[in-house]
Amino acid sequence: MASRWLVPAVVVITGAAVAAGMVGRTLYSRPAEVQGDPVVPASTSVSGEALSGVGQVRLSNDSFTHPDRTAVQSVLQKFFDSINAGDFAAWRTVVSARRVSQAVESTWAAAYETTRDGGMVVQRIESDVVGRRLRVLISFVSTQDVAKAPVALPEPCIRWRVVYVMVWEGRELKVDEAPENRTPQMEKC
Repeated sequence: MASRWLVPAVVVITGAAVAAGMVGRTLYSRPAEVQGDPVVPASTSVSGEALSGVGQVRLSNDSFTHPDRTAVQSVLQKFFDSINAGDFAAWRTVVSARRVSQAVESTWAAAYETTRDGGMVVQRIESDVVGRRLRVLISFVSTQDVAKAPVALPEPCIRWRVVYVMVWEGRELKVDEAPENRTPQMEKC
């Protein structure tokens, strides 16, 4: 009697699995407009002198396949543009409410007054569906006055690899403050 239900049960389960796979494939392969082509960064040969003209946030081949790549690229472009311009008001529009509440304009301006970021490449985007957030691994180069450089690496040119956590606030993606942000990898250019 149990074997009589086995074939229909297997058919239903198999059908459900195929349907779920098709839905997942559709969701994760939705098209999106992206600036430029995916880029695999050259070796870390970007120097301080080479930063001019490389202010565009680019996508690696890996991050180019993520369905939220356009939103990530757009927000990070505004994030880095605001830092490079020393524009606190613009920066506030792309960071989370939590991060804005922790920022003091004069402190922010002093920290970034000599900073120039370039060579930004989004290396990887990971989704945390439950937490409605993204973890974005990005590499970039910054130049700054040595007095404004991190205490751990007082250099005029630094290569960074940072994980930025991004969250959805309403329908907008924002750069958040999270533990992942606090452990960047950095090295002298």
